[in-house]
Amino acid sequence: MAPAAAPATQSSKLRVALDSALESFRSQDRYFKLQAALVAAWLAVSLATVVGVAWTSSSGDRLGADVRAEMAVGGPVLLITNNSSSRWTDVTYTLNDAYVYRQAALEAGDHLTVPVGRFRKGGSGGRRAPRDTEPKALTIACEEGQTRVVLGKGKGP
Repeated sequence: MAPAAAPATQSSKLRVALDSALESFRSQDRYFKLQAALVAAWLAVSLATVVGVAWTSSSGDRLGADVRAEMAVGGPVLLITNNSSSRWTDVTYTLNDAYVYRQAALEAGDHLTVPVGRFRKGGSGGRRAPRDTEPKALTIACEEGQTRVVLGKGKGP
């Protein structure tokens, strides 16, 4: 009686299938190969775009901060929203890398309106920011992390 043939392994089955597919592709005409190349290029560009967007958005604002500068009757104000799912604690807001405003906490989903005149330079007894200060950038630092938001049309400080 002849010995039974060894069962084919998964890798050898895969290799046979790939060889068969490659041979089938080689036998196709030039027009089909050009179409396949175009589809492959489109898939590569799409994948690179998705990876690029995911890469840049993950390295950005981890706090989930939304900051807008608006002009009010008394001068510019900053509208700050905590869009994250966690509370910010021991929060320091730094306007234009010079003026500071502190807050104990900002709850998740809550917002804060701060007139530019409430920011101070040199601590709580320091000099207030002039009312005509143009908000260019706001840095938010808290126990949960830090982010910097560039405001307005300028490039920031």
